[in-house]
Amino acid sequence: MKNQLYYGDNLEVLRSHIPDESVDLCYIDPPFNSKRNYNQIYNNIGKDDIAQASAFVDTWSWTPQAELYLAELYRSPVYTRKMVETIIGFEKILGKGSMLAYLVNMTIRIAEIWRTLKPTGSFYLHCDPTASHYLKLLCDSIFCPQGGIFLNEIIWCYRRWTAASNRFQRMHDVIFYYTKGQPHQFNKLRMEFTDTGKKKYDKGYHTNKINGISQLIVYDRIKAQDKIDSGKYDKVVYREGVDDTLMPDWWEMPVLNSQAKERLGYATQKPEALLERIIAASSSEGDVVMDCYCGCGTSVAVAERMGRRWIGIDITYQSISLILKRLEDNFDKQVMDCLALKGIPRDLASARALAHRQDDRTRKE
Repeated sequence: MKNQLYYGDNLEVLRSHIPDESVDLCYIDPPFNSKRNYNQIYNNIGKDDIAQASAFVDTWSWTPQAELYLAELYRSPVYTRKMVETIIGFEKILGKGSMLAYLVNMTIRIAEIWRTLKPTGSFYLHCDPTASHYLKLLCDSIFCPQGGIFLNEIIWCYRRWTAASNRFQRMHDVIFYYTKGQPHQFNKLRMEFTDTGKKKYDKGYHTNKINGISQLIVYDRIKAQDKIDSGKYDKVVYREGVDDTLMPDWWEMPVLNSQAKERLGYATQKPEALLERIIAASSSEGDVVMDCYCGCGTSVAVAERMGRRWIGIDITYQSISLILKRLEDNFDKQVMDCLALKGIPRDLASARALAHRQDDRTRKE
């Protein structure tokens, strides 16, 4: 299977191109209903000026399209009773406004993601407190009645400059972790020891990379004196039950600063270290990783580097072009040869057809 990069509405792509039970891990970092328009700043190739282009619009309102999605949810047998009852409850509480439009939009897409996951597959939803409480109920209604399991609310903690003074500083994102069923794939990760932590143990240790993540390896020394003197060890012992080695559900990790080498100028870009941890935990080499809101391509770049196959989807061409450049800059030519690029108009007629579509808010560019 070639890696796949789609330019288009992820709902259409999921329904038309992604088969049932074909994905091992899906991570999404969708718009949060933050009521902001984000701009991507990038350098024009061959020019000195800096241009701005709309990367995506994170504002929602109740539109005829939202009404159509709601009618589909209420009428289609594809959606379970729990999903429908959850949306009915949201409608009673929220009314037909921006938040309900956002939640209806997310419901039909996460339901499609559930369909594409393998029985052992995992789903990570990255969000913030703007709508996380609603999204948790929504995901519960999709996954849990169909045999899925909610496993973790992961808190990504970070520090950044902020001028807010009338409230506590907002310094975390939320990542919900679900699996489609049981058993599921999970590779245990361990935190690298601090110097203080290392002093607790009188056995040998050193750090190594496992699944791309720095982790502590602890060795039991063989008691035979000659082997001890020669520095040989018996076997690796992963210290089960040692609290400060197993990865907790809060991750202290810095956001990308303005000088970071991996920074691309994309407003909502996430650090590669964050995606490394998720991909290492819930997939193995050769597995399929999907991101339906892939933005500047952090997830697909990390998946490529870690030997996973991948599917990326985004509705803005700025994102697609940035991902292509990122892949070209960071990997050899073979990466592009193994890539299937789909959804970009190839002639004037298809470009005109796209421009006149009523259901795409941002693909007019």
